[in-house]
Amino acid sequence: MSETANIKKEPIISAIWIIPVIALLVGMWMLYQYQANKGATIYISMPQAESIVAGKTEIKVRSVKIGQIDHVRLSDTKNSVIARAQIDKHYDGLLTEDAKIWVVKPRIDETGISGMSTLLSGVYLEFSPGESSKTKEHFKLQEEPALIDKDVKGGRFSLLSYDAEVMDVGTGIFFKNYKIGQVETAIFDWKNQAMKYGIFINEPYQNLITLNSIFWVNTGIEIDLSADGINVKTGSLSRLLKGGISVGLPEQQSPGDFAQEGHNFSLSNSYKDALEERFYNFDYYLIEFEQSIRGLRAGAPVEYRGMRVGTVVEAPAHVIIDGKPAHFRTDNTAVPALIKIEYGRIYHNNVSAKEFWQSSVDGWIKNGMRASLKPGNLLTGAVYVDFDIYHDAPAAKLETLSQYQIFPSVSSGITVLADQVSDVLSKVNNLKIEDSLAQIDSAFTDYQALANEMRTLLSKQDTQNLPGDINRNFAEMTKSMQQFDVTMKQFEKTMASYQQGSSFHNQLQQTLSEFKRLSEELQPLTRGLNEQPNMFIFDKSLPADPTPRKQ
Repeated sequence: MSETANIKKEPIISAIWIIPVIALLVGMWMLYQYQANKGATIYISMPQAESIVAGKTEIKVRSVKIGQIDHVRLSDTKNSVIARAQIDKHYDGLLTEDAKIWVVKPRIDETGISGMSTLLSGVYLEFSPGESSKTKEHFKLQEEPALIDKDVKGGRFSLLSYDAEVMDVGTGIFFKNYKIGQVETAIFDWKNQAMKYGIFINEPYQNLITLNSIFWVNTGIEIDLSADGINVKTGSLSRLLKGGISVGLPEQQSPGDFAQEGHNFSLSNSYKDALEERFYNFDYYLIEFEQSIRGLRAGAPVEYRGMRVGTVVEAPAHVIIDGKPAHFRTDNTAVPALIKIEYGRIYHNNVSAKEFWQSSVDGWIKNGMRASLKPGNLLTGAVYVDFDIYHDAPAAKLETLSQYQIFPSVSSGITVLADQVSDVLSKVNNLKIEDSLAQIDSAFTDYQALANEMRTLLSKQDTQNLPGDINRNFAEMTKSMQQFDVTMKQFEKTMASYQQGSSFHNQLQQTLSEFKRLSEELQPLTRGLNEQPNMFIFDKSLPADPTPRKQ
């Protein structure tokens, strides 16, 4: 008899699987916790990875660690480095799009010595959060540290410089030798060939910056040469080493309206230049000179009876008429110079000064106001433009050439003097002195004949027998004739000295000849002075021989 098999069915899932399931769940939980605690991942682009070590270089905010570099690689273009960093989740909100990041390492600048602790611990990345509400994950490493923290209050302004000394980031801004701010950014605009600076003025000193403020480079040393000797003033060591920018107001001016944040100012090379360059409200005029403008240079003053009202912009003016320069025209030999009338020089209120000038200039020209060239410096041969009233000037008015108005002018200088000398000589030659002397000599001869006849009449017996009154009258007449005869003899003697061949006549002719010769000798001198005003001091300069270009 066979026995029936007892088949027992085993469970599909063994209890042994509990262990790997638990391990899997623990692993997943750990992965979740890792991802949850890891925080954001950011990428930092930098020119090179000097001193940056994956797994070691930290990212800090105010010396508090917020993350760490975990990977460094070359960019796809191989011309930069991409560093990946993990940020603690508690600081994800700091990753704003206007945040800044830079390397902290030992530095020496005008603010002192910083980053010395990195000599032992190694460099780290300083992170400066911004104020934007938007976040990002890609950042670019700055070459220099951010100078101004976001919690520092103040005002930001812009400076534009075309020819002043180039200033570094961090250069101080000084008001009466007290530091009130610093240069925050420095960018070279290659298109306009100018330096653009962003400056930050600490609170409350931004209220010192008004619309009439001027900025100039201060090197920290001033040398004054006077009758008392040499006076040297120096500033702080940092200003001597790195210089500085001074801000102030022109002398005898009160502060104007407060400048709004972002206002643009001009940076000048010196205080003197700043005074000259602060006039932003002006109008251009052309002046056509019928004489040489040698010695007239850009920057020369434009004055009215010693009071400066403008500046020469170009001499000659580069004005194009029908495709040709205005100073080479066939119908006009005048040479144009471009000037600008700066209304701030006329009156501190630019608007009032401009209205006054524009409403009065036509009347001034009608009354004889003209422009002329006057010598400014005999050593350099420089000349300037002078406005004055010439009552005998021909009538004129403002005309237009291209987009500029033409201010009427008159010739001046040695040329005018030579013309006046020639005028005088012409008038002297036209006097016809010899004809006048001949007429006087003829009249004197007629008088001599009349006097002889009167003597013959008075000597006759019949004349002497006339009644007493008539005789007395004849006696008085005889006496008068004698006196007149003496007078005429003296006049004859005087006139004899004016006659041709006389000593006085010869001296007069000699003087006129010398005067005429002097005028002829002045003509080359006049031409020379027009070509080179400083010829009394320096030899006539000749242009250098042209150098052939290389093929």
